[in-house]
Amino acid sequence: MGPLSTLLKIQDLELVLKESSIVHPDKELETDDIQAQIDKLKDQVPERQLKHYEKVKKNGLGIAQEIQGRCKACHMAIPIGTITSIQSGKSEPLCPSCNIYIFLESFGEDA
Repeated sequence: MGPLSTLLKIQDLELVLKESSIVHPDKELETDDIQAQIDKLKDQVPERQLKHYEKVKKNGLGIAQEIQGRCKACHMAIPIGTITSIQSGKSEPLCPSCNIYIFLESFGEDA
């Protein structure tokens, strides 16, 4: 699993943790297990990427999938030149509109 796949998993677990603490505030043991999984996954992500993810996550999501050339978070089209540049490793896998990490699912990319 690459760093972007790991960030997607972290984000999913963070959402589960948040929902769980709202729905079941008395089940602290289960949330501790989820937090432990999140912490373990964060160790697998490069520090620079993790810092950017944490920074942009404050506004909502930190990573989203690209579906049919669109960012699933902001629904804006991602120019094909940007997608090509990300695929070739010339640019960071960031949405040019909302600046969150994008996972190029339709191309099977995990930079």
